[in-house]
Amino acid sequence: MSYGYLSQMLEYLTGAYARTDIRNSRHSLPMETNIGRLFGTLAWGLEIIHENADRLKLWDDIDNARGSVLDRYGANFGVARGGADDTFYRLLIKIKMIALLSGGDIDTIISAAASLFNVDVSEIEVRELFPAKIWIYVDEAVLDYERLEAAPLIAELMKRIAAAGVGTRVFLRTYHTARSRSYYAVPALIYNEIEAKPRTTPFRTATARSYVGLAVWEDVSITASMKAR
Repeated sequence: MSYGYLSQMLEYLTGAYARTDIRNSRHSLPMETNIGRLFGTLAWGLEIIHENADRLKLWDDIDNARGSVLDRYGANFGVARGGADDTFYRLLIKIKMIALLSGGDIDTIISAAASLFNVDVSEIEVRELFPAKIWIYVDEAVLDYERLEAAPLIAELMKRIAAAGVGTRVFLRTYHTARSRSYYAVPALIYNEIEAKPRTTPFRTATARSYVGLAVWEDVSITASMKAR
């Protein structure tokens, strides 16, 4: 990655110098003039300094520190590596940092859990149980792979943050969605009673049908009387 030091230095040259090196630098071509080669050497050194300065800023964050840099972090807080890998050692250092500032209250436990699981504070749910127990809930879906692998370790380390005599448990919540089709039979009873006085036809039949669910009972009752002409 280039930070553009060579192009900037060449552009500051006066018109008395050849401008071919400016074109060459834009197209990543070698310098042709002596001043261009000199500036190229200076720019190369500045690029290295800039790159290492960015790396120092990046590794100054404990989440990005590795190797000997992480060892120096641990030495500052009195945490020995003891053959642990960077992931485990980083968690030990974080626990020690939080424990030094922790008062054992609920807010501190929530903040510590959010920091260790690398999630927002709103993703942590805490329930207090009698007597002296705290259950911590976090959705598994919001955790990255590294935190999922270290979840048992984090659960053990959380016990160091809570106040003495307070038991803690960590639960990873998962959600499952299922869909199935169910059939329900609803019995229906229909009772129709018809009274008719036909003038011409002695018999008249009426039928009513209704299908509700699966079981249907149909009862049709007809009462008719004849009227002589």
